[in-house]
Amino acid sequence: MSPRALALGTLLCGLGVVGLSFVFVSMGLRPVEPLNGAYADQAILAFELARTPEELARVIGPNPPNADAQDVRAAMDRANRIDFAYMALYGAFIALACALAAARRGRRWLLAGVALGALAALADLFENLVMLQLTQPDADVLPLLESLRARTLLKWELLAATTALFAAGFVGGGRLGTIAGAIVALLAVAGGVLTLVDPARFLQVLSGAITLAWLWQLGYAAWTWRQLRRSR
Repeated sequence: MSPRALALGTLLCGLGVVGLSFVFVSMGLRPVEPLNGAYADQAILAFELARTPEELARVIGPNPPNADAQDVRAAMDRANRIDFAYMALYGAFIALACALAAARRGRRWLLAGVALGALAALADLFENLVMLQLTQPDADVLPLLESLRARTLLKWELLAATTALFAAGFVGGGRLGTIAGAIVALLAVAGGVLTLVDPARFLQVLSGAITLAWLWQLGYAAWTWRQLRRSR
């Protein structure tokens, strides 16, 4: 695939990721009980990383669910079904962005991001399948929670790796790129480690680094596509 095609594909997938991100925000997902600051009060993150039936019940309610819990679970299910499109878009976005950077910067090791982005989206797929099972009134909660946490942490750690990899690709390519790359890569690595220790407190460090990297990838794709159009 030509650099121009890679840039355009990255740009389109990135814009799709941004659009669906706003859709998730507009859904106003909420837990059954207040999170009191944990997971930055994001109900979907608390659901993903619930460790015990009690923690799960605080997010999606008890079994059998009452009327409020049914509403919360229905909203979670809608979000998780939309997430199938989201994961496909961000997996392609990461893969194309890393392929573009590898081609433009002559750093073939950045192509590892193609596989890592796909693996992160695949882990997200398996995570969603478990979450859709957990919202059912007859769910076998304990084994599902163990599976969910493992798949969720794998997804986040793979996203940490893709973020650090992409950012590191700009280290040594000028002062600004080196500084920005080092900062984002260090945030991703630190966030990945801290998320394993205490996700309720530190997941936002990692998600912040990922957001910075995705905005960088989107801007890089737009700039590259514009430059290549002008050079035709």
